[in-house]
Amino acid sequence: MTGQLPDEVLHDGEWHAVTAVDGAGLFDPAGHGIEVTAMSTACWRGFVCRYRVDAGRLLLQDAELGAPATAPPVPLFGVLPGHSALPKGLRGRWSYSDVGAPVAFTGRLLIGAGIAGIGFLHMGFRPAYGFERVAELRFDGGVCTAAHDRSAELAEVRRRLSEAGGRPGPAPGETSGDWIDRTFSLSFEYSWPAD
Repeated sequence: MTGQLPDEVLHDGEWHAVTAVDGAGLFDPAGHGIEVTAMSTACWRGFVCRYRVDAGRLLLQDAELGAPATAPPVPLFGVLPGHSALPKGLRGRWSYSDVGAPVAFTGRLLIGAGIAGIGFLHMGFRPAYGFERVAELRFDGGVCTAAHDRSAELAEVRRRLSEAGGRPGPAPGETSGDWIDRTFSLSFEYSWPAD
């Protein structure tokens, strides 16, 4: 298995990986009639997005889509695909840059920057406690209504897991299949585990 490419959010001048999503309305190619295929083993879902928070609004900045080889390129929010900035083995067939489209997401995102030592992950998305700087952003219809620094709480989770000898892995009694599903889920429960 391979760790997955996360979506990213530009927040307070720094790119953060999206570690958990609780809500609806983020960009989804299917909602625009676009069928995607896996871009690589590092992107099974077939797309990666970069968002930015600009003047309190969530915008889709860039999108990389793994389109089928036979599909003709299509515009996305009036933007035609161009050259990808991703390394060759990670690129999709269609790369959209500087889209700037509003995203009507309602819910909360947990985002992280600065890799923290929690051990190597062979699959899924890196959890929030695997980052030094973590923020929780809340949105209503794409408008950011709150931003909270959660770095201290997630550092405590990291410390607690480390003292227990834990590294990311299945919980007691959890099957390998359930663990794999959880690492790909982007759930708050996986990214910010309780006691």
